[in-house]
Amino acid sequence: MLHPNEKRILAIDLRSRSFGFVVFEGPARLSDWGVRSFRQGVNAVRIPADVKFAALMDEFSPSTIVVRKELVESRKKAEVRQALAIQAEKCRIPVRLLTFRAVKNSFVGSNRNKYTVAAAVVEQLPELASRLPDKRKIWKSEDYRMSIFDAAALGVAYFNRHKPSHEVQSTEASKFSNN
Repeated sequence: MLHPNEKRILAIDLRSRSFGFVVFEGPARLSDWGVRSFRQGVNAVRIPADVKFAALMDEFSPSTIVVRKELVESRKKAEVRQALAIQAEKCRIPVRLLTFRAVKNSFVGSNRNKYTVAAAVVEQLPELASRLPDKRKIWKSEDYRMSIFDAAALGVAYFNRHKPSHEVQSTEASKFSNN
């Protein structure tokens, strides 16, 4: 059960052939997470992206969906983003866009690369620790699970930007009381 001041958000990391998602029950509690694929071609997945988005929205009934704002997108990724926007509109769920910079600014001191951000996410959300892949070697492709951590970073950044005013004031007060 959600506290009245908390929101259930669905943070989604869109890729051209898959998406990672994390469902937040407020800023520090996760309900679910995972990666869904919708490849085409020889290894095609039979369920299209829009159906998978609709299923997530029906199952979790988020109050907001958070997605990273892209400056440049491939055609396939733009189609996936459009499918998400259409499903969100059907369910009357607002979609909030966060820039890469906003996400990076939420992890000051831990934002050198995707892995350091993912490690910082695990510190805040330890239930994801078992999913954290090893550091990527430059000759290897990125582990598909990193999409979960990119989505989780979006959710953390969203909650950092939308803290209730009493939390911001108490944080400011604690800065002055520690001096």
